[in-house]
Amino acid sequence: MTKKTIKQWVLEEVKDETLYLEDVVKYGCVNGSVSSLIYYSDTVKFYDQFEDEIWDMLHEEHENFGSNNILETIGQFNGAKNVGSLDQFKNLLAWYAVEETCRKLLDEKEQKEVA
Repeated sequence: MTKKTIKQWVLEEVKDETLYLEDVVKYGCVNGSVSSLIYYSDTVKFYDQFEDEIWDMLHEEHENFGSNNILETIGQFNGAKNVGSLDQFKNLLAWYAVEETCRKLLDEKEQKEVA
């Protein structure tokens, strides 16, 4: 059995693909636009399930950003200044992963429309 990816998870959550993705990209997860990732218990579970993939995404972001290290990159995320526990850290990274995946899905959709 193959392991589910974050992209597959997001696509399963999407009801009206364009509207949902745009809302997540525009407003972020912080406003509850991803109803299954509102509570720490849910975001921590998501992080734990996709930890390796999230860190791969962070490594790529760090290299694209040109920061000194991955933690410096994370420190630039909206909400990073409010992290005061491991659950809050996992929450921040879970939201980052979903928001970034939604951004990539919208980019893919736009590229297909242009082609």
